[in-house]
Amino acid sequence: MKKLVVMVALLASTALTVMAQSAEEILDKSIQARGGAEKLNSLKSLRMEGTVSVMGMEIPTKSVIVHRRGMRNEMEAMGQSIIMAIDGEKGWMINPMAGPEPTPLPEEQLKASVSQLDLSGITNYKSSGTTTEFLGKETLDGTEVYKVKMVSKDGSSMTHSIDTKNFNIIKTAIKVNVGGQDVEVETKMSNYKVFDGISFPTTTEITNPQAGVIMTTITKVEINPTIDESVFVMPKK
Repeated sequence: MKKLVVMVALLASTALTVMAQSAEEILDKSIQARGGAEKLNSLKSLRMEGTVSVMGMEIPTKSVIVHRRGMRNEMEAMGQSIIMAIDGEKGWMINPMAGPEPTPLPEEQLKASVSQLDLSGITNYKSSGTTTEFLGKETLDGTEVYKVKMVSKDGSSMTHSIDTKNFNIIKTAIKVNVGGQDVEVETKMSNYKVFDGISFPTTTEITNPQAGVIMTTITKVEINPTIDESVFVMPKK
């Protein structure tokens, strides 16, 4: 009996090790599919243009991001500019339909957006202390995917669905707190294109139970442009 218990424990330990290795192997191949760690870690800034499809409207959008510093997104709707920005650990927005003055970004929206400041994406997950878990395979919209869960040091988690053939991430699910309730926000990614050796999804579809579906199509990407960081600072009232 004692020998049997030892064997079962050993098998369980071996299985856990294999699962952990599988998760890391899948993530490493996904990083390589986007251009490799060295290329992704060379990203210091981005400038993007495209359109947002929401509520039957096609809205032009422009975004700039400086790695781990700030971001700013502007949309033109019905002749008015809607601005959302992150300045370090703070965020703000201007929504003309709610008034002309800038207002602080709600805490839950800030937390959901701040991860976009890390232009390296999942590249440095090992050194950041993020744990990984392989959840198995499934079929997503006709595509076979690996499901990998990642939990960061601060306890936030997200689950990636990764194409088993080309290792592109085609969906990410993350739980965020909105209005005191935990909701799962899903982002689907497709139409990957290469800009300066780095692969980007040019179509993203965000599904939020409280906000519906928002689709963004990127038409232009500039790698490492010079950006005036003053655009991240909230204007004085």
